[in-house]
Amino acid sequence: MWDWINDYGAGISAVATVATAVIAIIAVLATSFDSRARSQPMVAAEFRTAPDSDTTIEFVITNLGPTQARDVVVSFDPPIVIPDGTEAHSAPYLLKRYARPIPVLNPGQLLSNTWYSARDLGGVELENSEPTPDEVRVSVSYKGLGLRRIRDSFDLTVETVTLTTFSVSSTSYKGRLKTIDASLKKMGEHLSVIAKKLK
Repeated sequence: MWDWINDYGAGISAVATVATAVIAIIAVLATSFDSRARSQPMVAAEFRTAPDSDTTIEFVITNLGPTQARDVVVSFDPPIVIPDGTEAHSAPYLLKRYARPIPVLNPGQLLSNTWYSARDLGGVELENSEPTPDEVRVSVSYKGLGLRRIRDSFDLTVETVTLTTFSVSSTSYKGRLKTIDASLKKMGEHLSVIAKKLK
């Protein structure tokens, strides 16, 4: 047995050394790829409630990654079609913004446009006054680190936002404004009655 080890031990040692080197190279490459992946930009699309409106939904594109996204292309399925006579709506600005690639989207940069603007139909139901669909697939592609384009798609629905429920405390900022508004209306009605009597 010792003779066999003496005869073949050097070869086995060489193979073990090569295997160790290969494993080390694979580990280094995996670490490098993982680091590169974490350093890539990550462009996302979503619907959000507009900051100053409870009946408006914004379409938002943002770069959540740590590096710039370049040559950002955004497309919609189904395509957004603007009927004649809707020049006053916000949708034409949305289409114009994404008609061409966006040269650079910096980390944390956010692009927003009105997607849904509720119109009161006289009942409990609201209707979107914009010619944008309630459900859409948004496809994005862009360049990050390296030559290959990064591609992703997002299936969005306005129900994600419209089905949100919330409560407003009477002592909160919005609650106090609502109370002040109601008080001013009552005061206005009272002054109107007094003015009529004085006539």
